Amino acid sequence: MSSAKKRPYKISLISTHGTGKTTLCYEVAAELKKRGLKVKVFSEIAATAFEQGIPINETTTLPAQLYIMMQHITEELRGTLRGYQVVVCDRSVFDNLAYMERRCGTNQFIRDFLQGYAQTFPYDVIYKLPMVGELMEDGIRDAKSHEFQADIYNRLNTLLSDLQIEHRTLPAPSTELRKEWADLIVNETLQALKAVPAQAQKETSAV
Repeated sequence: MSSAKKRPYKISLISTHGTGKTTLCYEVAAELKKRGLKVKVFSEIAATAFEQGIPINETTTLPAQLYIMMQHITEELRGTLRGYQVVVCDRSVFDNLAYMERRCGTNQFIRDFLQGYAQTFPYDVIYKLPMVGELMEDGIRDAKSHEFQADIYNRLNTLLSDLQIEHRTLPAPSTELRKEWADLIVNETLQALKAVPAQAQKETSAV
C-alpha cells in the first residue's frame, strides 16, 4: 500500500442476521494477515450492546439504536487512527438503520447523517451476503423468526436502493463452507491494494 494512502481499505459485510457475516469477516481477515497485511475486524456492536442489557431486535428503542450506530462509527474511525491497512466491518452503518427504521419508522435526519458520514469516510467495497441455505444462530438475533430475518433483508435492500449505496451481492455459494466468498474478497482486496502476497515477497527478497 502506498504511504500516501491516509486511510485503511475498508470492507463491509452486510445482510440480515444469521447469514454468516461474522464468520466470513474473520476468514477474510485471517487470509489477509497471512499475506502480511495489518488487518482489523470490527465485530457487530449489537453483540456488546446485548451483553450490556441494551434492547435490540424487535424490542429495540431509538436511543438503543443510536447508541449502536455511534459506537459502530467510532470503531470504524479508530481503524484510521491506529494505522490498519485493511478494516473488515461486520455490518455497515446502514444495517443498523434497517433495524432502527423497522422499529421506529423513517428518520430523514438520520438517513442524511449516515449518507454524509459514508461520503466522508467511505467504504471501499460493501459486500452483501444473500439469504441462502440454513440461517445461522448467532446467539443474539432471533434466528428462529424467519419472518423477522426476511423483513430486515428486504428493508436493507430497499434502503440501499433509496440511498443509492453502491454494493455487491455475493454469488450463491457452491458448498456449505462458502469458501469461495472469502477467496473472492481476499483476491479483490489484494488486487485493489496492489499487494504482493507474503510468499512472493520472500521469494523476491531471496533472489
